[in-house]
Amino acid sequence: MQIHLDASERQLCEAFANDCASNEQAIEFGEYDTQPRCKEEIRRDTLIGKIAEIAFARFLKEQFSVLTELDFDTYPRGKWDRQDAIINGWRIDMKGVRSGGRWLLLEQNKRDFRRKENATPHLLMAASVGWDRTTDCPDWTVIPVGCISYPHLNPRRGISKILRKGDYLPGTKTKLQADNIGVPFSSLNDDWEFIIRYILSHDPPLLDTSWEENL
Repeated sequence: MQIHLDASERQLCEAFANDCASNEQAIEFGEYDTQPRCKEEIRRDTLIGKIAEIAFARFLKEQFSVLTELDFDTYPRGKWDRQDAIINGWRIDMKGVRSGGRWLLLEQNKRDFRRKENATPHLLMAASVGWDRTTDCPDWTVIPVGCISYPHLNPRRGISKILRKGDYLPGTKTKLQADNIGVPFSSLNDDWEFIIRYILSHDPPLLDTSWEENL
């Protein structure tokens, strides 16, 4: 299913990305020995994420009559929102990836931040955000890809991989700027009917994050 953002949704995304470009930190999650991001790169990364969030919110409303409240607050450098959405107590992190990308990535420093704040997400959802790489601009379309529960991110389960800073993302020429846990899109659960109905009918699980300490 492909979602097309309308004019008002596009304006929200653009305005939010512009605001964040002046507030977000230039260094990715505390990776102080990497090249700082310029404002345009910060704006692009923020825009991709917010496009995915708004598209997911509409997808959930139109397909499942589920309403989600999105965060449009901007934060000073070094601070982040606690989660992208909450449904029936489930904390959900929505990951937008430019079209052509095939991996859901979760940075180590962001994992650490979430854990310290007792805000580890129960579920991570991935979306492919339509993007013209020639002009480096969105085409304002989004395809929901799939999701994975946080416990299944544990590499010992055989679904995710530990991807180290400086390594190339498998199958690409993209060098990673931070340590990540990565999940290929092909390993995500894309049965949205089952996923959403399960979330609505079950309490979120207690999360054991102790496995992260040994990564």
